Amino acid sequence: MRVLLVDDHAVVRSGLRLLLASAEGLEVVGEAGTAREAVFEARAVKPDVVVLDIGLPDESGLEVLPRLVHEHPDVRVLILSMEDDPQYVRQAFDAGALGYVLKEAADAEVVDAVRAVAAGERFVHPSLGARLAAAGGGQARRGETDPL
Repeated sequence: MRVLLVDDHAVVRSGLRLLLASAEGLEVVGEAGTAREAVFEARAVKPDVVVLDIGLPDESGLEVLPRLVHEHPDVRVLILSMEDDPQYVRQAFDAGALGYVLKEAADAEVVDAVRAVAAGERFVHPSLGARLAAAGGGQARRGETDPL
């Protein structure tokens, strides 16, 4: 699976690159630090999966997400964010994301999330899935969560 990393912090992108490079079957093919760069990089590298942060300097990941999905209908998007409000999760799924994982996640959870999204499955970070379910969003299960 070809992965594009989009985060405004270079150190986060570097860490994700190292983590995903060590996972079998995942290849980081590009990086971007802004929403604008993400659009151009996605056009250039044609990723299978985009790992997208919400907090970007020019526009939010939630704002650029529909454009990425529109231009690349086959791309699968995983939000990787510090934002743990279930409202962001709902907005991300409504905008076209397949997964949402928190930056506090363990390495294995991030890899699992990328693989799940690449396979077309929904993924919600376990603590968020439980909060969504408690808020009336449905049953939450790790790696196959569809609480929306």
